[in-house]
Amino acid sequence: MKVVKLNSQAFDKYVSSTSYNNYFQTSSYGNLINKFGLKEEYYGFEENGQLVGALLLLSKPVFMRFKYGYSPRGIIIDYNDDKLVNTAIKELKNRLLKEHFIIFKMDPLIIASKKDRRGNIIEKNDKFERSINILKHAGFTHKGFNKNFEGVKPRFEAELDLQKDTATLFKDLTKQTRNKLRKATKYGLSVYKDNKNDFEKIYPLIKNKDTVPLKYYGYMQNNFKDNLEIYYAKVNTKVYVENSKYLYEKEMDINDYLTNIIQSNGYKGKNMSHVLNKKMESDKLLSAYKKYMVQATELLKEHPEGLIVGTTVVLKNKNKLFLVVEGFDEKYKKLNSTYLTKWKIIEKYANSDLESFNMGGMTDNFNNDNKEFNGLNEMKLSYNANILEYAGEFELIINNPIYSIYKSMVSKK
Repeated sequence: MKVVKLNSQAFDKYVSSTSYNNYFQTSSYGNLINKFGLKEEYYGFEENGQLVGALLLLSKPVFMRFKYGYSPRGIIIDYNDDKLVNTAIKELKNRLLKEHFIIFKMDPLIIASKKDRRGNIIEKNDKFERSINILKHAGFTHKGFNKNFEGVKPRFEAELDLQKDTATLFKDLTKQTRNKLRKATKYGLSVYKDNKNDFEKIYPLIKNKDTVPLKYYGYMQNNFKDNLEIYYAKVNTKVYVENSKYLYEKEMDINDYLTNIIQSNGYKGKNMSHVLNKKMESDKLLSAYKKYMVQATELLKEHPEGLIVGTTVVLKNKNKLFLVVEGFDEKYKKLNSTYLTKWKIIEKYANSDLESFNMGGMTDNFNNDNKEFNGLNEMKLSYNANILEYAGEFELIINNPIYSIYKSMVSKK
């Protein structure tokens, strides 16, 4: 076996011939990241004139002329074949040593298990431990089974099966999510696909999600082209006013009715307790609807043509759909705009040639020991998505003496 440099076309051709499916191991992603200080290179493992594995390698100088290497969701290889993996890693290490690397990191798509939204295991990879041990034997250090977002890429992702009809997918949503979708529509929200993919228009909604600058998305659009899609939720401010007023007046009638029952002492005992509880619930709704009505009226004055309040950006890669980023205007959080945009995307691609919708990272937080991510988890799992658990990160020291010097210098800073 030998490690060979590949051009981007040869790399993409090989990847497309495998079952591997993740946009991080594409030349489109490599070209994108190249614009932000990381050099992209493509390597293949060649045996008897045939490629038996490949990787996109991103690198940057970290110490004198020595480099750090990272393969996002790579290497693409059969991790159950110990001879293949050991030989490939040995040859890769020799090649990277010659090219002045001191460390190599990866977070491969080795799936440990698939869980349902309640955390119950529905599929388990019986060869998972074997794959981990093969990598350790090849010289890698496994960085552990983190539960949150400690790594470069999430160790847990939510993925929805799209090979169902829309009626079934809607039924599979949690009751709370179905209500949110109905509420969003009732308040005058509609979802549109932006055929121009104008990131400037939606950037104010996503700029606080991470530190990614606007130009990143511009380069992303240039590289992924038609595979990238922007959807946004726009509120019809006139409908928002009309429906807010309708809901407020309807709840006012209910509230008045309950007040009359209480004042007339019409029910006794448990029945009266039930009425009092209903009255308290109605008071809360009435207060919320009044706020919506005031907000809607002000919004109509400022934006009679409507206002974009939420967005979701997705990317198609082979037979999968990936969520890239989403965001909403915090002032209109209660309109649940991103719930609606995701649902409209799901509705569009139900029973299509896209098999699944990867909704991005989440945590393994079923014991509620880290409430920081509860909302994120609940939102993604509310669509009845499954949880994919990956192996995590692996590190391979390429040049031990130089790495030791580098680590000692870093620790002193």
